[in-house]
Amino acid sequence: MTGAAALMAEGRRRALSGGLDEGVHLLHRALAIDPAPGIRETLVRILRWSRRFDEADAVLAAGLADRPDHPGLRALAGEGALRRRRPTEAAAHVAAASAMTADLWRIAGSARLLLTDLAGAVAAWDQGRRLDPADWRLAGNILYAANCDPAMTTAGLRRRQDAVFAGMSWPHRPAPRPRAADGRLHIGYVGGCFANHAAARVVLPMIMGHDRSRFRITCYPTLPAPVDPQLLRLRLAVDGWCGLAGLDDAAAADRIRADGIDILVDLDGHVGGNRIGIFARRPAALQIQAWGYLPGTGLPVMDGLVTDPVLLPPAERVDLPAALRALDVPCPTLGTPLAAPPDGDPRTGTDAVLRLGCPARLEKLSDSLLDAFAAILTARPATVLVLQDDLVLDPAIGARLDRWQERHRLAPERLERLARGVPSDYLSMIRSLDLALDTWPYSGGVVTLDLLSQGVPVVTMGGDQACSRTTASILGCLGPESLVAEGRAAWVGRVLALIDDAEARRALRAELRATHAPRLAAAIPATIRAFEAQLFSLAGG
Repeated sequence: MTGAAALMAEGRRRALSGGLDEGVHLLHRALAIDPAPGIRETLVRILRWSRRFDEADAVLAAGLADRPDHPGLRALAGEGALRRRRPTEAAAHVAAASAMTADLWRIAGSARLLLTDLAGAVAAWDQGRRLDPADWRLAGNILYAANCDPAMTTAGLRRRQDAVFAGMSWPHRPAPRPRAADGRLHIGYVGGCFANHAAARVVLPMIMGHDRSRFRITCYPTLPAPVDPQLLRLRLAVDGWCGLAGLDDAAAADRIRADGIDILVDLDGHVGGNRIGIFARRPAALQIQAWGYLPGTGLPVMDGLVTDPVLLPPAERVDLPAALRALDVPCPTLGTPLAAPPDGDPRTGTDAVLRLGCPARLEKLSDSLLDAFAAILTARPATVLVLQDDLVLDPAIGARLDRWQERHRLAPERLERLARGVPSDYLSMIRSLDLALDTWPYSGGVVTLDLLSQGVPVVTMGGDQACSRTTASILGCLGPESLVAEGRAAWVGRVLALIDDAEARRALRAELRATHAPRLAAAIPATIRAFEAQLFSLAGG
């Protein structure tokens, strides 16, 4: 082992143990000795974990200047482009690599997904699976894309899951461990969402609200991240904390078994940072899906899915795997608000133009949804549509929106294209809206909660799968349910009626400003208590 290799190994070990700055220092020393691509790749990853993105980009650019077609460096460059929401740039990095790897196919598919090319995305991920059949991320990406398909149903999703996981072998359920002497259940939470502020706003209240006299809690973050105040509060509040980023799936499963977890909870499903390969190894006698991904992963080794009758109506539960139990709670998608609403309604003036907003990720805007937006804008000329996502800066996305406006003869000023920017920009944009339009077929979750918290009504159209009903579930719990319409025609009609009826709009906004916060404050503990009851029921009382 050379000096550079030893420094790289030790730097990675320290970074994965929480010493990100120490890891960066050691990797810089290693790079000074040997500027090999492997050392550079490790340094770039640790810098990104530390959120030192500009420094990571500089290290990567130097490596690409020396080895412009290196597959590993191009994969890192593609990942960076995806993080910045630049799919066209990501695709260019893939094309510049000297050979395709499973990672590069994964990035190619993710770029296609951001460009709303579902078929192209799935084809790329299928190619990656041919190179690495054991890559769970590729299988998960294919299933995530299914949720963006306007034709998808709960039954169709089950068939897609069965097809993706066909031919795999699964371990038997281990025997339940004896209950602890104090009667507490030991719950383990696995997720990359601990490093994601938006997702953490949903997950953290649920974990920190547990009755600690009845539950012992261990968290297993799958991604390294700097310790911020939010994360520090969680670490101090739970019984155990064990990062899994440095462990492969088998080693991580062994660690969880050794910890004696009664019920292991997957917080991510098929979204970024997930480690479904750990769950596939059955480290706990009981394993459930909760909070972060509402349809469930489709893994045959899962025993429970947190849901509600809106997300998963009783008639559709026959489409769940036979061993999977629906764990009903009042509302599985609640979280702490981004901020309190301002004093007074900022949209009580007599503006001549009504501002309609859809601040969701733009890959959620299917062609059929954009056409529905166009029908609304065409029918009511005194309206503008506001989109906010860094994806608007990608040239292919810009061209797609240009074509859409030209096809529907919408003047340039009818569409505001905003980059996301800092959180205050996002909050200001939300407060500038008169009415919000939910996405379909992949409905809003955290974005819906943010809009409602600021008194902005969100009109949703529901759908035929859980991901289409997230906003409907939230409105069913917190109100007002009148904002839920079934089907496109009813949805367009409801939006047009609210555009035309200023008094009804003002009443809805006043209702939200008066009732949303207290209803949310009451709903979160009620949801936690219902979840706890389901956990004890699943564990046999």
